[in-house]
Amino acid sequence: MSRASLSTSVNQHYLNKLMKLTEVMDVAASEDIVDVRGMKLVAKGTKLTRAQQDTLGGHKLKKTLESSLSAEGGADNHLILETAKRILDTSVPINRILGPNAGRGISPQTLLANMHFGHAMRMMITLTDRENPRALEHSVTVSLLSIGMAKKLQLSNDDQMAAALAGLLHDVGELYIDPAYLKPGKRLLPHEWAHLVIHPRIGQVLITELESYPVSVARAVSEHHERLDGTGYPRQSAGGMISGPGLAVSVAEMLAGVLHKDYPLERAELALKIIPGEHPHHFLSAISGALRNQPANRPIAPSRPDENDDEAIARLLSRIADSLQAGQQMLGEETLRSPRVWALIERALARIRNIERAFISTGLDAYLKNNHGLHDHDDGTLQFEKAVATREITWRLRDIARDLALNTADVATDRDMLAGLIGLLDGGLPDAAIPLSQPLSQQLPQQQAQARAA
Repeated sequence: MSRASLSTSVNQHYLNKLMKLTEVMDVAASEDIVDVRGMKLVAKGTKLTRAQQDTLGGHKLKKTLESSLSAEGGADNHLILETAKRILDTSVPINRILGPNAGRGISPQTLLANMHFGHAMRMMITLTDRENPRALEHSVTVSLLSIGMAKKLQLSNDDQMAAALAGLLHDVGELYIDPAYLKPGKRLLPHEWAHLVIHPRIGQVLITELESYPVSVARAVSEHHERLDGTGYPRQSAGGMISGPGLAVSVAEMLAGVLHKDYPLERAELALKIIPGEHPHHFLSAISGALRNQPANRPIAPSRPDENDDEAIARLLSRIADSLQAGQQMLGEETLRSPRVWALIERALARIRNIERAFISTGLDAYLKNNHGLHDHDDGTLQFEKAVATREITWRLRDIARDLALNTADVATDRDMLAGLIGLLDGGLPDAAIPLSQPLSQQLPQQQAQARAA
């Protein structure tokens, strides 16, 4: 098993954020910063300014830049605890999810208070906070929920701490990603996901190289977008290949994404159960329990008019059917000679069939019947469930498009062969399968280009 290593070339996206930080906070060299030829670029104790950006960005360093810096007044346990307190004081859903588990064993607040950070991780938390305070709130939310899920799995105290740390640091790899691909609301095409799916792996490498945490922390960070059924990323790990802390963080990250929306627990329950096997049943029972503890008679307001468009449901079913037909036709073509492409199509078809079953099990097919009368409910519950189910199913079709595009990005003939299917799954976009203009290894951040999957 090869070990990933952190490049000593400076990642430009990280450096840009660092230089921005120097304008509002003192960032100093904690040791001499020297390039690979022994030339001193920045002396120990020197405060960084924009003037050093070109110098640092244009040299390969003897040691990683991240390990050679410290910030005065940067993020610390106090800020994290303060953020956690604000979340717990204001978020009813999080308190309901944590429920009685929060009082068993070590409390979430104690776990957060006992965290320790070296200069590099403290700097990354500081950058996260300064770039977007809501990003730090998201990280602390994921950490709290990770603790709750770890307790639900009855993990050891050490693994609960691993889940807490991994939840807090799960997105540090995004500091090394081109911000253009991280803009809120940006709809990534399947091939563009190549820039984003590597961030769990980058985070794993950063934590492994720059901190002395147990291996379980970095591993859980690398697993926070994996799914129990193998449909996640970056490795598409499944079942027992995913660690306990990794499972806890993966569902915590998903939950955190819906808690700011209306009826968050209802959304979370539907998202967790729509495709059986994606997440451990323990987590679904935790959300269902939180829902049962809510006050009764809480009506759901009617959905917006665009969520009542039955034609969209019909188009979604057609998209599923067309994708199945396209994949099956490809398997029957004599020109299909690549065992890899064959396996990719078979796997995609199995996932599409699961989605087709979810379409029926959620009751979406009922909206295709004439005079169904399903909109004649004052509390809007059915319309709400329809809107959530439609969104979740659409996302999972796009997930398949993403995986097909990324798995064929390096072979033009394979990519061209699957372009039509990828376009159908992604929503019929004509440029859904457009390849990268450069080889992937030249597009990724320097840190990840040096890493090799274990």
